[in-house]
Order: sequence, then C-alpha cells, then structure tokens
Amino acid sequence: MQGMAILLLVGIAGLGIWWGVKMVGASPLQPVESGTHDFGIVLIEGKDATVEHVFRLKNTTDTSLQIIKTVPSCGCTWAGPGEPDLPAGAIMELPVTMTVKESHKIDSNIKVVLEGHSPLVLWLSAEGRIRKGLRHVPEYLRLKPSHPDAIARLFVEWWEESPPPPPVIQTARTLNVEFLGWELKSRGKRRLGTPDRYTAQLSIHTEGDPPLNAFVRAVMPDGQETAIPINPPGSFGETRGGAPPLIPGTPEFTFDPSQIEADEPGDAPAPVPDEH
Repeated sequence: MQGMAILLLVGIAGLGIWWGVKMVGASPLQPVESGTHDFGIVLIEGKDATVEHVFRLKNTTDTSLQIIKTVPSCGCTWAGPGEPDLPAGAIMELPVTMTVKESHKIDSNIKVVLEGHSPLVLWLSAEGRIRKGLRHVPEYLRLKPSHPDAIARLFVEWWEESPPPPPVIQTARTLNVEFLGWELKSRGKRRLGTPDRYTAQLSIHTEGDPPLNAFVRAVMPDGQETAIPINPPGSFGETRGGAPPLIPGTPEFTFDPSQIEADEPGDAPAPVPDEH
C-alpha cells in the first residue's frame, strides 16, 4: 500500500509539472472554438483547388496583444496578417486558405507570432482528390489513309480495392478501338490519401476515310470520362499557328529555306516545282 501511495504521489506531481509547463508556454491568444480545422475531401477541378476557413481568436489577457506576423508552414497555406493591436478580451477573425494540387492528404500549420509572448499555432488538414481521375495522352490524334493506326494511353486514379473495370468506348462508326487492359503502375497508400494508379493502351484503327473532328470517348462506371480528339479543327492546316498540317492521302515533305537562292532585282518569280 505504501508503494502504491508513493507511485500515486509521483504521478500527481508529474502531472502538475506538465500542466505548469504547458500553462507557462501557452499563448495568451487562444482559439474561441478550435485551433484545428479539417477541410475533409477537396475535389480538384483544374490544376488545383483552394479552400477557405476563418479562425476566431481571443485575447485572454487584461492587456492588448501585438501580432507581429503570421507564418504558414508551407506555400500551400496562406493566412491574413491579423490585428496589429488586439485589445484585452477582444476577439479577432483570421482568414486562412489551403491549396491542394494532387490526390493526397496534406497537413500544415500557421504560427501567429506575438510581441513578447508565446506564439499560437493553428493546424489545417485536407485530402485532395482529382475529380477527373481519368486522363489520356496524347492531346489528340491525327489519322489519314496512309497512316490509319494510332495508339493512345489512358491513366486512371482508382480508390476501390478491386482493379478498375474496362471503360465503355464510344466513337465514330468508321473507327475500330481495342482496349488492351489495365496495368497497375503504382499502389496507393491509404494513410497518405493516395490512390492506386493504372494505365492502359487504346489501339485505334480507321476504316476508309478517317473522320474529321471526331472523338474516342472512354467512360468509367463511376462516371469518370475522357475524350480523345481525332483529327480536330486545325490539324489539317485550317488555322495558322496550330499544329503542323497533315493532309489525308498526301506525302509528307520538309521545307528548307536555305536551299532557295535570293532573286536578283527585276527577275521573274521562280517557278513552283510540280510535285506531280
């Protein structure tokens, strides 16, 4: 019994010391509700997505507090400067933002630096998720009678335990498309909020004249989809400054300006060679 009493006293003393250290190091600026905020799953529509939150912070002392600056832990996080002079007992609002760019979990903090006092540290977390997890390369394909075949590649981020099923392929009647199966490229880590990533090839063949401004559309059962343009506008030289023209059925050639001699003044224009 005596030993148990000694252990109990030691435990109480240790708890008192821990609490005292915590109180000494605690910031006089304290959150009204919570010093942490979890944005949950953030869907990324384009290159990134930015979410916002407002912390409400209170001066718990009987004197004013001078806020020098706010310091985010990473470039993905931003915070307002705060009130330079917060009166005793007053409450201020501190807007913060977090930007996510990939499918993964992200944690960051914001340190609110005070004049002559311990800083306050606020915590943020989010789990990014790319909404359009199904993508393709190249950007588009050009088909012509002399080159009727092409290969495209699909990429998908997958969150289920089982492998992804084949996509439903929709395209023009003159195109034959063969899906060659998913291949696992990287296994996701659930604790990091990263998905499994798969890739697959599409073999595309045109019968007869290739269609203009067509698409090969791949649709997953969960609604994800991507569309590969086939012979889009501009790919046959309709617009200047676009991709090099490839005109169906014509031979490819190169143009070297260094092989052309400058005309003397008064000379007639050089004849255009007949390639036929």
